[in-house]
Amino acid sequence: MQNKVDSIKMYYEANMGKGLPDYSLLGWENEKAQVLRFEVMASNVSLQGKKILDVGCGLGNFVEYLNKNAIQAEYIGVDILQSMVIQAIKKNLNARFIHCDVFKDNPFKTGEFDVVYSSGIFNLNLDNNMEFLEKAMQTFIRLSDNVIAFNLLRNSSTDQEDKYFYYDLEEVRELIRKAFSGEFETVKYIDGYLQNDFTVICSKKGL
Repeated sequence: MQNKVDSIKMYYEANMGKGLPDYSLLGWENEKAQVLRFEVMASNVSLQGKKILDVGCGLGNFVEYLNKNAIQAEYIGVDILQSMVIQAIKKNLNARFIHCDVFKDNPFKTGEFDVVYSSGIFNLNLDNNMEFLEKAMQTFIRLSDNVIAFNLLRNSSTDQEDKYFYYDLEEVRELIRKAFSGEFETVKYIDGYLQNDFTVICSKKGL
């Protein structure tokens, strides 16, 4: 797990200091696509008044989206890049940002959050992405009292790059069925909002 986290860290550190817009620094194709991923999450999970952990929060763009859309939540964002966290803090958002690696030195209690969300941390090709996804989900499940949600690049994309990993939706569905049987009341797969992306939302108690 730690070697994979280090690979992610190296990729994003290389983008810092280049004067890129937030979405480009984080590897998204454009701002509209980044926001659309947030919209999918917010339209399928009740976030109002919830305690949210954003794993791989980057520059705090998700909480910016929440604030802009009057979704009041207790938001904590964590990222393995200290430089990302510093920049997010400078935005003076209604949020708490922490530099930490929840997969190695988790500072939170079991079930501390209503929702654990992650956008983009599974995108880089790490040679064994399905293993990374399964282990990350185990951490998310421990931290969340109810919902875990994340997005993945889809292998049906017609515009693929070697540095990214593209997931087969049916393989992800089978992984969750086998590895996490009995963990969730509902598992929702949301597809079609972008040609290269899908979102997975798992709930222990319902959305």
